[in-house]
Amino acid sequence: MAKNIGGIIPPLLTPFDNEGKVHEFKLRNLIQFLSDKVHGLFICGTYGSGPAMSLKDRKRVVEIAVDQLNGKLPVIVHVGATSLDDVIDLSLHAKESGAQAVAAVPPFYYKYSQDEIIRFFERLVSKVDIPVFLYNNPNTSGLMIEIETVQKLKDIGLIGIKDSTFDLSYFYRVKNEVGIDDFTYISGSETFIIPTIPLGARGVISGLANAFPEVVVELYNSVKNKEFEKAFLLQGKINALRQVIRLTKSILSVHIMLKLRGIDSGVPKFPMSLEGTESIEEKMRNEMIKLGFENYLA
Repeated sequence: MAKNIGGIIPPLLTPFDNEGKVHEFKLRNLIQFLSDKVHGLFICGTYGSGPAMSLKDRKRVVEIAVDQLNGKLPVIVHVGATSLDDVIDLSLHAKESGAQAVAAVPPFYYKYSQDEIIRFFERLVSKVDIPVFLYNNPNTSGLMIEIETVQKLKDIGLIGIKDSTFDLSYFYRVKNEVGIDDFTYISGSETFIIPTIPLGARGVISGLANAFPEVVVELYNSVKNKEFEKAFLLQGKINALRQVIRLTKSILSVHIMLKLRGIDSGVPKFPMSLEGTESIEEKMRNEMIKLGFENYLA
């Protein structure tokens, strides 16, 4: 069911207006910019500010994305929330809207046990007739999903995992102990394209691909084609771009990068703000020129 999901999948940034509302026109423009460059979209995740939005706004982003793509790319919708009822509601809406899959972090705030996490996903899978991914992001959820838990989640019907542990050894354990021939492994960082794709990872959800989809896809294609000398050079450039992202919060950085490329991605979700980032924008421009990306700048 998830065989068409893979490759480079940006965790789509959500543009907002100054009142904190989803800016539909700018969202559609951003999707249009990405639609012929990448292999899918992951929406309402960390970069998409999903956990910071109302259920109504999250659903509206899904509707806009699916409508704008019109079947051109698969859509994975992040539906993670603290309430299982909300997660099921968002999942059912994603299916009705035409998304191909959903992904969820485990319920956060309370320090749930691994058994409680299994029960949570067991209930979700039983209620939702659409492929479900585990989104393992301990930095945001506060919970690390143990490998034994991943195996049990696979057994109850989860289709795969988006791994944002930033731990390469976690990938090796999923591959060796859970198996990825019949369980879709997707890395949560473009830094792991070279070590994971040749060993069976299906794809990468790349934050950088919001702003530089061409470069990240070129790296992915080089690895798939076993052009490793080229791939190592591209990986170095991408790692350098990731250092540029770290000049400020990653969501703000991607907004600024898109602006430098001539794409208006609105403003981040309040209380984040781009106010006072002019000096960072200038630093980013200078660093991109030093790295040889001047042709991408507006």
